[in-house]
Amino acid sequence: MNTTRRAGLLLFLLALFVYTVPLMFNALITPFFHAIPSQDVVSASLVPTSLLTRGNFYLDQYRRYISNHYPEPYFVDDVKGHLVSRYPVMAGVLALPFEGAGFGSGWIARTDNVFDVAKLAAAFISAAAVLAFFFCARQLADTSTSVLATVAFAFGTSVWTTASQGLWQHTPSILFQLLAIGFLLRGEHSGKSAAPAGLFLSLAVVSRPTVLAIAAILGLYLVLYLRRSFWGALVLALPPLLLTVWYNAAVNGSPFVFGYQEGVWQQFAFPSWESIQGLLFSPSRGIFVLSPFLLLAPLGLWQGWIRERHPFYAFLAAAFLLYTGIMAAWGSLGGWAYGARMLTDALPAICLLLVPILAQIRGWMRAPWWALVVFSIFIQSLGLWDYGVRFHADPANSVWSIENNEPLFYLRLYFTMFQQFLGRA
Repeated sequence: MNTTRRAGLLLFLLALFVYTVPLMFNALITPFFHAIPSQDVVSASLVPTSLLTRGNFYLDQYRRYISNHYPEPYFVDDVKGHLVSRYPVMAGVLALPFEGAGFGSGWIARTDNVFDVAKLAAAFISAAAVLAFFFCARQLADTSTSVLATVAFAFGTSVWTTASQGLWQHTPSILFQLLAIGFLLRGEHSGKSAAPAGLFLSLAVVSRPTVLAIAAILGLYLVLYLRRSFWGALVLALPPLLLTVWYNAAVNGSPFVFGYQEGVWQQFAFPSWESIQGLLFSPSRGIFVLSPFLLLAPLGLWQGWIRERHPFYAFLAAAFLLYTGIMAAWGSLGGWAYGARMLTDALPAICLLLVPILAQIRGWMRAPWWALVVFSIFIQSLGLWDYGVRFHADPANSVWSIENNEPLFYLRLYFTMFQQFLGRA
C-alpha cells in the first residue's frame, strides 16, 4: 500500500472512530450524549425499518410513536391514507445495510434503538466523505497538504457535529458531491471520462434538492472544460432523477413533489443581508466564526485561480457563494441545531479552496494553521452533547449574542457540570 492510500485509510478510520465516540461512550460507559433533537432526521431514520419489515416507504407503523413523541410533526404528511416522509429519503436508503444488521443482531429491540443505528450509518457515510475529500485534495496537491485540509474538513466543521451524528439530508449530499468532484478532477488530470460525475451530482440533488445550485455550477464546469464527458454524464444523471420522479408519484402523490410537499418552497424569498451575515458571521451560526480557518479560502482562490490559472477553483467559489445565497433566501440559520448547519452542503467546495494556499505553507508557518484548526475542533466538540437543545430551549438566548453565544454557553455549562461532578465525588 503506497503512502497516499495508507494516509487515506488512516483518515477514514480516524474519522469513523471520532464520529462514533458518542455511541461508544453511551454503550460502554454511561448514557451521556443525547440524540439529535431535530425532526429533520426522523423520517430518514425510520424509513429503512419500513422497507425491511413491510417492503414500502410508508411510516404507518409509527403513527402512534410519532404522535406520542412529536406534538407537531412537520417531517411527515398524510397522503392517500398513508403517512409519508416530507423529506428526501436517500440517507435512509444508504442506511439500509446498517439497520438490516441492527435487526439481525437484535440491536433494534425498540424504536428508539433505530436512531442509534442511524447514527452509526451517518458516521460511516461521513467518514466515507472524509476519504473522498482526501482523494479530491490529493489530485490538487501533495499528500501532506491533502492531510492538512482533510483534518480540517473532517473535524473542524459541521461535518462532525451535524452530518456524522444523524441521517440529515446533508449526510449523503456531501459524500455524493465529493465523489462527483473526484471524477471531474480525474477527467481533467488524466483525460479519463468524467461522466460518472453526472451520476453523483444527480444523487446529491436527490439527497438534498437545494444542492441543485452547486450541481449546476459543477455541471457548467463539465460543459466548458470536459465537454467530451457531457453526454455520458447526462445519461448517468437520469436514473436517480427518474427513480425519484417514480418515488414521488408512488409515495408523495405527485411526480414533482420532491419530498417537501406543499408550502416549504414558499419560504424562499430574496436573500437578505441579515441572513447572509448570520450564515457567515453570526457568533453562534457563522461558518467563519465557528471554523475560522475557512477565512483562508479567498487566499486559496487567489492562489489557485489567479496564480496557478486553474479555473476549477473559481467554480468552487461560485458554488459556495450561490449556495450561501440560496440558504440566505430560505432565511433560516439552522433552527434547533448546533453551529453552521445550513452551509454544511457547501463545505466540500469551500474546504477544497484551502488546498492551493496550504500547499504554499511549509514548516513553522503551519503553526498558525494548526492553531486555527485546533480551535475549530474544540468549538465543534462543544456541540456534541445535546446538539443545541439547551441553548435553544431558553428563548432569552439569541444566535446573534456575542457575550452568550452558543459555544460559550456550552463551555460554561460543561464547566458547571464538572464542578457538580467533583462536588459529588
